[in-house]
Amino acid sequence: MSVNYAAGLSPYADKGKCGLPEFFDPPDDLERKIHELASLVRNSSYVVFHTGAGISTASGIPDFRGPNGVWTMEERGLAPKFDTTFENAQPSKTHMALLELQRKGVLRFLVSQNVDGLHVRSGFPRNKLAELHGNMFVEECIKCGKQYVRDTVVGTMGLKPTGRLCEVSKRRGLRSCRGKLMDTILDWEDSLPDRDLNLASDACRKADLSVTLGTSLQIKPSGDLPLLTKKKGGKLVIVNLQPTKHDKQADLRIHGYVDEVMTKLMKNLGLEIPEWTGPHVVEESTEVPESKPPAKPSTDFKFRSKEEPFSYCNGTEEGQEHAASLRHESCPLDSSPVAAKRPKTEPLPT
Repeated sequence: MSVNYAAGLSPYADKGKCGLPEFFDPPDDLERKIHELASLVRNSSYVVFHTGAGISTASGIPDFRGPNGVWTMEERGLAPKFDTTFENAQPSKTHMALLELQRKGVLRFLVSQNVDGLHVRSGFPRNKLAELHGNMFVEECIKCGKQYVRDTVVGTMGLKPTGRLCEVSKRRGLRSCRGKLMDTILDWEDSLPDRDLNLASDACRKADLSVTLGTSLQIKPSGDLPLLTKKKGGKLVIVNLQPTKHDKQADLRIHGYVDEVMTKLMKNLGLEIPEWTGPHVVEESTEVPESKPPAKPSTDFKFRSKEEPFSYCNGTEEGQEHAASLRHESCPLDSSPVAAKRPKTEPLPT
């Protein structure tokens, strides 16, 4: 459960703005905006979706900064409510709609801040997905980098050893790697994983349309990735009930439940949302890979302002500044992401 995930993170003073009021578009406005979104999708050649905790509330997993979110309830001194476990949670209509959009070649890449593993368990191909904050079901070998997707949560958090060893065989099957396996869940100030960050940033720069679903975009640097699309002349659509950090940058803002928005979007596009038939891990899509190599994300991220360097560490802007003054080893603000620690994934989804 996200409650257990949140409890496993280290203490962090600034968790962003929590409990902001929710807004709902009137029915007529909502229909008009969804038609506009469908038109944008049809007329775009490279669409990237960004997902946050808001898409999993329909699966019984609480979000973090909503009216009843984990951090919101914590601020009020109350215990958050939950309806399921990570293992028992099922992908929502939004998860399955995104899978179908990918299968039809509409969605070219998916960037997620969620750790619940529902994208992978829905059957979404892992080579078209960047899980920037990690996955509760995935562990990685610190020696060879092999990742294992498990049927249950791996049992640790914060890039710690899980107690299992890598089973990859070396040449001619003489012996296995035997490297220690560690979880992929980031703590607040851990560096993002190079592979996922490279893929996500490259996709956002190539995109002519970025659509964010169920995220307030408060956590850096994940929340700033959609702005790379805007920087390159693309469009930005934000679907969220609460205000987000980048509302002023959006070409279209939709205030509605993501499941309702995605269901109506699929109807507008003439597509059916497939039923979930159980956990199904797909490593690669059948799509022919593009020949253009992924670009490095380092310098392109410094577009916010000349005075504000881009951080490759997790956390809110204010929290990162506070933490930097307390730690001997601060986040590598001015260094190349290559220098970041290898198997990292930013925690705390919005």
